[in-house]
Amino acid sequence: MNDNEGRERLQKLIGEDYRLQWIIGHGGMSTVWLADDVVNDREVAIKVLRPEFSDNREFLDRFRNEASTAKLLDSDNVVRTYDYREIPDPAGHTFCFIAMEYIRGESLADLLSREKQLPESLALDVLEQAAHGLSIIHRMNLVHRDIKPGNLMVTQNGQVKITDFGIAKAAAAVPLTRTGMVVGTAQYVSPEQAQGKEVTAASDIYSLGVVGYEMLAGQRPFTGDSSVSVALAHIGNAPPPLSTQTSATARELIGIALRKEPTQRFANGNEMALAVSAVRLGNRPPQPASAAMTQLAPEPSPTESTRMLGAVAHPTTVHPAAAGAAVAASAAVQAPRKNKRSSNSGFITGVLMAVVIAGLLGGGMYLASRSGLFEGDTGGVETSTPETTVEPEIVTEWVTPTPTRENSTPEPAPPTTTARITPTPTVPTVTTPTTTAPEVTSPTAPATPVETTATAAPEDSDDTDDEATGDDAQSEGPISAPQTNEGVLASPDYLDNGVDG
Repeated sequence: MNDNEGRERLQKLIGEDYRLQWIIGHGGMSTVWLADDVVNDREVAIKVLRPEFSDNREFLDRFRNEASTAKLLDSDNVVRTYDYREIPDPAGHTFCFIAMEYIRGESLADLLSREKQLPESLALDVLEQAAHGLSIIHRMNLVHRDIKPGNLMVTQNGQVKITDFGIAKAAAAVPLTRTGMVVGTAQYVSPEQAQGKEVTAASDIYSLGVVGYEMLAGQRPFTGDSSVSVALAHIGNAPPPLSTQTSATARELIGIALRKEPTQRFANGNEMALAVSAVRLGNRPPQPASAAMTQLAPEPSPTESTRMLGAVAHPTTVHPAAAGAAVAASAAVQAPRKNKRSSNSGFITGVLMAVVIAGLLGGGMYLASRSGLFEGDTGGVETSTPETTVEPEIVTEWVTPTPTRENSTPEPAPPTTTARITPTPTVPTVTTPTTTAPEVTSPTAPATPVETTATAAPEDSDDTDDEATGDDAQSEGPISAPQTNEGVLASPDYLDNGVDG
């Protein structure tokens, strides 16, 4: 079942009083939807119990208990509950949901995941507001039992609100949790809660002390490979001391909240709020059960640190389509800047590479000219720029006299013929002989790429001169360009100037 089908089904069960929008969160026992309260014209969060738990009487009683107790709470530091309903489901389950105050902001867990730790002033602000919210809960003889950063919401104006009474219960009521069953998050659970003992308001104070430690230190006091190892550490180990960069009064405050014995901690949220207020004023925190703890803690008033806390918090509950549009808009704004930087970088790189290649080519041509490369043989490649003046060269070759025009084997001691060759302005094209002609072989090693040959005929001495000058090159046989006495220089290799722009 996709989200649209699920929404349509839930919408029929909920009725016309609330109009579902989209999912904004998932819990251990429920799914939270953003919805419009049509009757009161406001946005609300609808918490729907998961179907797999609706048939479980213990979970259903806990869910109903959450709603009935939460509706009695009235504090700016506690998420308000507006409505609770149980509706028979045609599928045979009991469909129930809670309509709660919708918070625009993010959880303290998300904030710490991004910021790692908070300045002391902001951490104390969070602690005082959370302690005041707990004081309202504890006055109604309730225990939250799951205080952690994920259940503390920070609004855009810096207000802290306690949420999720998934395991809250009336302290005087029959326990919903079976004997020995540990309820809570292991990283923030109190020692007595980890041992399955009686849970009191002081258990919430211990959990809030762990939250304060994490905000100041940037890490939890106890970690381990499993929840059991962490719970055991809460029972028997002392937390590592906070850094001296934290004030002594704040370190003492956290130390009292994390005492193993519940009676030695602050007894409830009211005492914790009074202690935090004293520390924020630069005083030592009052000791638990002292005379200073008998007064009622005033509601925290917004301060500069509250405003700073709101500036740090980022609202995370946004419409999926709006979030996608924001990402697309951000990418569209950043793309031209990135392309511009890439274009400038590519242009500069291209210019530098062109300069380097030009220098290499110029150096190669200079060395070639100094070595006489352009004065020798062209290696069998026809050029369009013939040499204008060439001094006559004296070429000494082995010539094999042949009595006839048929091919013959060279004599063991061929005579030496010296001829004066006047090169023509252009280099004749070397072609493969098509007629049977006297063939002159040279003892020159076959590794030499080019070789000057001449054809001599004993019958006519003029033929030797004609063939040497290339007049009858096309009809009598192949003739290559003249070769200097110094030899032939190899042409320089071409540079690969392909540059990645």
